[in-house]
Amino acid sequence: YILRVLDDGTLRVTLPRWGSKREAEAFVERSGPWIAKQLQKQAARPAVVRPDEAALRKRAVQELPTELLALAAAYGVTVTRVSIRNQRSRWGACSPSGTITLNWRLVQVPPFVCDYVLLHELMHRRELNDSARFWRHVAAACPRYVEARRWLRGDGARLF
Repeated sequence: YILRVLDDGTLRVTLPRWGSKREAEAFVERSGPWIAKQLQKQAARPAVVRPDEAALRKRAVQELPTELLALAAAYGVTVTRVSIRNQRSRWGACSPSGTITLNWRLVQVPPFVCDYVLLHELMHRRELNDSARFWRHVAAACPRYVEARRWLRGDGARLF
């Protein structure tokens, strides 16, 4: 049996395939002290403030395509289409046809990180793989790319 205290204070019990509801209820009863401790920890944590997702998505639609196309022009790269999506694990994507998809969450990252993601996708228009040659293009266009990648792997995960 797995017992979780959710953010709203409710309990979730996961039963194994062979488990029964009666055994799950008994498990919860025996776990009273643990539950109380978890609820106390939860109450001591500061409340999580969720950003206004709709406003951020609107901002992303307004800002990101313009930024991407300006960078594309500066680097002589053609882009056929830009779309903003709610990607669950990616910051961006580039298709062979020239469509670049960007995650709306990019409006929440530091500017140098956003620039890195945009340039990364644009460099895929030159080299549609992750070869050493591709990374040379990225390094030439974005000198802080190593730092930006580190930020995305560490701090960026909290935005998903």
